[in-house]
Amino acid sequence: MSNKGFSRREFMVKGTIGLGLAVTFELSGLGGAVNARAVKALAAEAAKERIMPHVSVMLWPGRSEEDKKRLAEAITEDVVRITGASPASVSVSIEDVPSDEWKERVYDPEVRDKADLLYKKPGYSM
Repeated sequence: MSNKGFSRREFMVKGTIGLGLAVTFELSGLGGAVNARAVKALAAEAAKERIMPHVSVMLWPGRSEEDKKRLAEAITEDVVRITGASPASVSVSIEDVPSDEWKERVYDPEVRDKADLLYKKPGYSM
């Protein structure tokens, strides 16, 4: 079986993803059979690579770029810790929304209309 274009590790990860289960198999050049524990570790890594969370934050204007970067880093750390995602797979967007546009652009479409999806509800209503 040729693994042209992939490293052995990439080949095993992608093969594990394709199979959808952990199996013990033998590949020439790897020094014999790969044990089930190693394959399970690769399967866990493959699953981790497939988690791609995106977090969107909308704020009133006034935060510095440094504050936004710190917020994005903190969100990324928590997403990685809680979901097991790789930091490279997490994306965070931060959008400034003026207070006079908040109800139309944020509250109505994101809070009121998606109330069933909110895991943290605001302490205000509009």
